[in-house]
Amino acid sequence: MQLARISKGSLVETAIESLRQAIEKGHWAIGERLPVEAQLSESLGVSRNTVREAVRVLVHVGMLETRQGDGTYVRATKDAGETLRRINRAQLRDKLEVRIMLETELRSSLRNAGTPRTWRE
Repeated sequence: MQLARISKGSLVETAIESLRQAIEKGHWAIGERLPVEAQLSESLGVSRNTVREAVRVLVHVGMLETRQGDGTYVRATKDAGETLRRINRAQLRDKLEVRIMLETELRSSLRNAGTPRTWRE
């Protein structure tokens, strides 16, 4: 497997992004074990400590899972935090548009579902 070597900037952040992209592109499937730190370190061109910190962050966001004495496994192919960051960067107008669409659908669903009295029955 070939990962993009890291050039400059924050090494940990770049390692996180490189590993995240590899996971999202399917280099490792959900449930698949990642290579050991030494191999990842060599592939990325960074120290094992940098790889260890990047893995720790990806465990924290739920993309990876570490199993004591067994290795690190892919838990999810998407970073839920990235979705929240994208929402945060969106313009207020876009957020309001999405809210209006969701509320309209909710009202329609509730109208079709009946009344609170029928919900209890």
